Amino acid sequence: MNLAVEGGNLHVEVQGAGEPVLLVHGLFASGYCWRHTAARLAESYRVYNLDLLGFGRSDMPPDADYSQSAQARRVLQAVSGLGLEGVRLVGHSMGGEIAVRAVLQDPRPFRQLVLVAADGFRRPFRPWTRHLLSHPYMGWFVRRTFDEKHFRHSIRTVVHDHRIYTPEMVAAYCEPYKRPEFPEAMRRLAHDREGGLSPDECRAIALPTLLLWGERDFIVPRRIGDRYKDVLPNARYRTRAQCGHMPMEEHPEWLNGEILNFFAADARTDKSTADS
Repeated sequence: MNLAVEGGNLHVEVQGAGEPVLLVHGLFASGYCWRHTAARLAESYRVYNLDLLGFGRSDMPPDADYSQSAQARRVLQAVSGLGLEGVRLVGHSMGGEIAVRAVLQDPRPFRQLVLVAADGFRRPFRPWTRHLLSHPYMGWFVRRTFDEKHFRHSIRTVVHDHRIYTPEMVAAYCEPYKRPEFPEAMRRLAHDREGGLSPDECRAIALPTLLLWGERDFIVPRRIGDRYKDVLPNARYRTRAQCGHMPMEEHPEWLNGEILNFFAADARTDKSTADS
């Protein structure tokens, strides 16, 4: 389905029945990365797997605000547009930071938070870096380098074992890059990128939170997960050996099991409270 939000339409795939789960992907990805997790969670929950504005099959307007805060507003608009309450929110990488910002903007629709290798706490771009990355030549650079050949090369630094990426997976990840709107959207994203989260703000998040990290993640290293654990008052932290930045691809059984156990523990707490 397509859902109208600030700046355009979001593509949302819906599976299963039950209490709502919303999945938010990371940078240069789409809802495709969650396909194994969405299918497993949909056995027990109603799963909403969205493409952020500028990614996947969602709109890619050249003049939209692609800051993390704007994307967080769109997540909240999607939740409202779908009429959801008690949402279990799951975010990966940049999508994890966006999920945190959505909770900070309005925690009321959310029940639990899962952060998978979530970005956060980074310094803002220096002015010269922002100028360089948002220069018009950046569109040319994206058109020349965002293809299957470069993806296969770059994935070696992203995951622990790049051999898990089949030709079919590479093609699916790269399909949105072929859209003519994509280069300009990525240039705009670089221009709009904000600095990282405020630790003091994060300390106000009372939601039960699960942190999941690969021990070989060199994109968003474990020290970021450690920081989240330090500042989130109601967080539990799990890591996986021989895993890089994409646990949903590298170790989906582990990831899905941890998420389902976390959800189930919350349900047991509810039942215990109701019975007491």
